[in-house]
Amino acid sequence: MASASGKSGLRFYGVIDADAGDPALLEQQSVQLVKYRDLAAVVAISPYVRSEPSDADLSDYVRVVDAFSAKGTIVPAPPGTIFRDEVVLARWLDVHYGKLHEAMAMIEQREDDRPPYDYVRMELGA
Repeated sequence: MASASGKSGLRFYGVIDADAGDPALLEQQSVQLVKYRDLAAVVAISPYVRSEPSDADLSDYVRVVDAFSAKGTIVPAPPGTIFRDEVVLARWLDVHYGKLHEAMAMIEQREDDRPPYDYVRMELGA
């Protein structure tokens, strides 16, 4: 997937249930999964550089997270989050495993129609 050379990393969109990774949706959104136990991180290859997300990056983020949210629960990552490689991402998933499950349960129980990442829409003026 991503090389450890520092040239490419993994743009992190959010975490879903590993069994919810629909291959057609992954292909349509040009993303892939990094699985850890029963969780999966939704990611895309991206340059591994520090930068503020542009409007295009935020629109891409909303598009991907909306698509997965329409199919099930996704715990959205902060927009613009990029991991160096799968090893670092898997370590992060391990450290936050319990909290990610709690977040998934809270999102599933929400009765609000707004997605849990609506703050991005406010930034975009959508």
